[in-house]
Amino acid sequence: MLGNKWRLLSLALIAVIGIIAGGVYAVHHGDTEVRVAVQRHDDGRVEVAVQQRDANGGWGERELPPARFLPADVTGEWRVSTPVSVGEAHAADDMMGEPMPEASMPSDGTAELYCVIHHGADTDPFWFAFNQAARGSALALGLTNVEVSGEPDVAAHAAAITDCVERGALGIASTIPDLAGLQDALTAARGSAFLITFNSGADVAGLVGSTVHYGLDDRTAGSLAGGEFNAAGVTGTVLCVIHEEVNIGLNDRCDGLEDSYGGSVERVNLSAGDLIDLAYHRQAGAEIAGAIMANEAAGVLVLNGALAQTATGTVAAIGSEAKVGVIGAAVAAPFLVDEGDLLFAIADGSQEQATHVLLALKNVDANPGARALLTLSASQAQATTTMLIRPIVLNQDYISNFPPDWRVQACALAKQFSAAAVSGFCE
Repeated sequence: MLGNKWRLLSLALIAVIGIIAGGVYAVHHGDTEVRVAVQRHDDGRVEVAVQQRDANGGWGERELPPARFLPADVTGEWRVSTPVSVGEAHAADDMMGEPMPEASMPSDGTAELYCVIHHGADTDPFWFAFNQAARGSALALGLTNVEVSGEPDVAAHAAAITDCVERGALGIASTIPDLAGLQDALTAARGSAFLITFNSGADVAGLVGSTVHYGLDDRTAGSLAGGEFNAAGVTGTVLCVIHEEVNIGLNDRCDGLEDSYGGSVERVNLSAGDLIDLAYHRQAGAEIAGAIMANEAAGVLVLNGALAQTATGTVAAIGSEAKVGVIGAAVAAPFLVDEGDLLFAIADGSQEQATHVLLALKNVDANPGARALLTLSASQAQATTTMLIRPIVLNQDYISNFPPDWRVQACALAKQFSAAAVSGFCE
């Protein structure tokens, strides 16, 4: 067992040496010889240093990176030291003269910190699914120090970003529900952390220096919803029901609905509340009912899967003929669409977003070259790369292509997540 542990540690050490040597070559761009000095300490840690051959053929002093220790218990993963400047002739090549950041082998042996911060409550089904997928992806990718949190309050969200910066996070991923409230914190974070954005804020990600933005194409989702209402012959007012008053992404969905729907669109802001609280759904139902009657609405679009049954139930309870659609995942959606209670459901990609975000953070962790981007200011960074998930519409036509026994299979799957939500469809 001890022999296996030593072999694994040796492989990790070889990896560290290779990275340092490659980094030195990349910085120097010349023929000067360098070597790596290594010593094992009594506690099992391995310390590395770099030496450069001088003009007389001898070896200079050992240059000690601040982060230069490989912990004894780290095996099977890549680590790098803090970059070391070698020679003076090529100092101008060092990323426009700006200092290189410290990299992923802290001297105390702890794993690099990565923060994933969004604007959703943990009790929101979308964000609950996102959180689970993000933590599962982090585990699968070998990222051992990833914090995933939700801060519905904009000020608290900004404070959480700042806190991660102050604790030395190497990568930060954040939503942008409110640019005004988060721009300062995100722009400051870009100066010391690899910044990724996701979900809300695709159109403004470049304003905070985000390297890449992942999310649902919210405006297209709204536009597809408008097309579904048009195809169903809806001609009156359609309500666009917003459950989070401060959220750019939800307003983008309503904008898309206005782009494509042939009639008028009225935005309805629901009172704040907990999406798993029965009392909140009663209140939301009452507010939706009031808006339907006040506007003589012919359609209702809700923007969270948790509100699908609240909206369909409200329409039935007040005897309205309004057609209901939802942007958001709901376990009952296929059954509601199949039975005609729900006109359509558009998937919102919670798990896909989580997977993409964690893969991007893993790339930062595994690729020393990516860290060079940290030395660039937001104004020097390339334009944000935006990757948007194409919305998928679940409607009657879509369900018609399901296999004959799809309800049995769907019930078996749905009961694992929310048996109560499908109890009326799955006896």
